[in-house]
Amino acid sequence: MRLWTELDQEGLNENFAAWVDMIATMHDGANNRVNDVAAFVPLKGPLNESKVALVSTAGVHLASQEPFDVSTTKGDPSFRLIPDDVDTGELRFTHTHYDTSSAQADPNVVFPMQRLHELVGQGRLGSTNSFHVGLMGFNPDPSKIADETAPEVADLLTEAGVDAVVLVPG
Repeated sequence: MRLWTELDQEGLNENFAAWVDMIATMHDGANNRVNDVAAFVPLKGPLNESKVALVSTAGVHLASQEPFDVSTTKGDPSFRLIPDDVDTGELRFTHTHYDTSSAQADPNVVFPMQRLHELVGQGRLGSTNSFHVGLMGFNPDPSKIADETAPEVADLLTEAGVDAVVLVPG
């Protein structure tokens, strides 16, 4: 396998296909669902007047919340709401497909809430939302995420008046 820095588009496609095959082999019920339509909604105003929320698939949750279920090879399509004013010491990271020790040491590496607050303080963002969203990104069959979780999260963020979302992978 070549390093990603050495890959052209064909090499990237080959590596992706190999990764999809590996997931299908290792995880019962894996479904390489392709998103044929990507919704695009232009920003209605400048960022310095926008309300922004985080959505992270790093398995972030509060110490007081139920951790994500990592005991199953099917993944966990649920989500957790994280208050904007939470002490970062209350954040936990439950995920089996990356080493969470760096996230636990500094949550901003996968849940940059403090960085968003700094941008608000600098006048570069209007405000942060009163809550953010944590998910666990390992879901070999993304159907439940696409059909149920994502629409529910989108509705919550829309109802809260969020203008922009920063998506952070885990």
